Amino acid sequence: MSVKRENKLMLAMTTVMLLLAVPYLLVKTGVWKSAVSDASSALPIRDPNDLPIIQQLADFSMTNQQGETVCRADLLGQVWLADVIFTRCPGPCAMMTTRMADLQATIPEQWPVKFVSLTADTKYDTPQVLRSYAEAYGAEPQRWSFLHSSKPAIVDLAVKNLKLIVLDKEQEQQSPNDLFIHSTTLALVDKRGRLRGSFESIPMVVSEDDSFADGQVSAIDHWEAELKPRLLSAIERLVAED
Repeated sequence: MSVKRENKLMLAMTTVMLLLAVPYLLVKTGVWKSAVSDASSALPIRDPNDLPIIQQLADFSMTNQQGETVCRADLLGQVWLADVIFTRCPGPCAMMTTRMADLQATIPEQWPVKFVSLTADTKYDTPQVLRSYAEAYGAEPQRWSFLHSSKPAIVDLAVKNLKLIVLDKEQEQQSPNDLFIHSTTLALVDKRGRLRGSFESIPMVVSEDDSFADGQVSAIDHWEAELKPRLLSAIERLVAED
């Protein structure tokens, strides 16, 4: 074999080795995985550290802001987030709903993720009232349901199943609309209708004197820097589950 022919053969073998090595290095270093994860329309790659299964949710049937019935079966196959609010709320409900709207805008529409807001004010918050409230926050009806039902049904789903808090506030009301004590957390449910976690939407202490209004700016910063990324990571894990 001539030296010239031998050099050509070596060059060909080196080229083949490089072509095989590049995909391996991309996967090994995580570059390939990061590129897929960053694509807005791609489903996330499964994280092996799954969230614990807390409990299976019982069946429920409620009416959304469109006047349609929504039950547990309708949400199977979807990861969903739930909170408790009421439209006359003088406290954190506006910020909680803004958080949900932020998540709705951030999470790709192709992902199997839904949003659920339960009203604590079952007498005032009719489906019509909830529809106006939902529209004010840009809620997409096909992705985000504002649910109304009887008070016992709301309490059963929110308290017994989603482990949220909702109580009548009979004393020390700050205004006529200061009617309820409720969680500011978001309950996370998997595709099989199982509660998998609870995530705070607003810092527990938002200012030095624990004043909600005074701490609004710091609460927003905390949401963007810490709370939202943690929640999105958990949602990605559940979306990627079989």
